[in-house]
Amino acid sequence: MIKKGFTLIEVIVVVSIISILAAVSIPVFSNYISETKSVTDNHTLSVLNKVTSLYSAGITNNNDPFKDGTLNDNQLLQILVDNGFFTNTPEPQQKNLTFSWSYSDQTWSLTSTIVSIIHELTNTDITLGTGGYTGSIVGSYSGSQKAILIPKTINGINILAINQDVFNGKELTSVFFSSDSNITRIHARAFKSNSITEISLPANLARIDYGAFLNNNITKVTIGSNVYMESRVFQNSDSFRTAYYINGAGTYVYNGTSWTKQ
Repeated sequence: MIKKGFTLIEVIVVVSIISILAAVSIPVFSNYISETKSVTDNHTLSVLNKVTSLYSAGITNNNDPFKDGTLNDNQLLQILVDNGFFTNTPEPQQKNLTFSWSYSDQTWSLTSTIVSIIHELTNTDITLGTGGYTGSIVGSYSGSQKAILIPKTINGINILAINQDVFNGKELTSVFFSSDSNITRIHARAFKSNSITEISLPANLARIDYGAFLNNNITKVTIGSNVYMESRVFQNSDSFRTAYYINGAGTYVYNGTSWTKQ
C-alpha cells in the first residue's frame, strides 16, 4: 500500500489556518490578561479604601496619619501592613500604575508612575520672593520642561504661594504638587494659557485668584475644603465654583456642559 502524504498546497493551507488562529487568539488572550489585571487592581483599591477607613475609625486620638498630610504613599501603605491589614505591601498588577492616597478627598486611587518627564522645580527655574513675599514663587518660569512638580520646599524654604503670571503662557502640559505641599494661595493668572487638562490642588490651598487656570482645557479638578475662588479661575470657572460651593471637597469632572462631583 502506498502511503499518501500531504501535498505542498495542503501544508500551506494548514499553516495559514494556524497563523490566522494564532493572530486572532493572541490579542484575545492578551486582552483577557489585561482585563484580569485591571479587575484585580480595582478590587485591591476597594479593599485599600475599606481597611483605611477601618484603621482611621480605630484611632482614639487626633494623630491619624491618613489625615495629617506628612507621610508619603509608601509610608501609609506600610502602616496598613504593620497593623495586619495586609501581609505584603499592595502593588498594582498593571504597568506604570501605583496606589496613591489623596489627603483632600480621603481616598486611594490608581495613578500613573510615569514621572520621568516630570521636572521638579528648583531655584534655577523660578525666583523665590523675599520680605513679605518669602515663601512665594515670583517672577516668570524660565525652565524648558512642560510637565512640572512643585515641591514642598526649595532651598529649605516652604513654598506657600504662587504669585501672579509665574507660569502664564509657558506651554505646560501637566502640573503636580507634592502630597505634603503647604501652598495656601495661587494668585491671578498663575497658570493661565497653557495645555493643562487636569489638576489636583494642594490640600492646604485656601484661595485661588482670578484667571489662575484660565485658557487651559481642564476637565478634571481635585480640590480640598473651604477654598475661596475668584471668578473665571478655569475656562468654566463660575459653573465649577457654583458646583464646588454646593458639593464641597472632592474630584469634579466637566462633561462639556457642567461639572459633576465623582
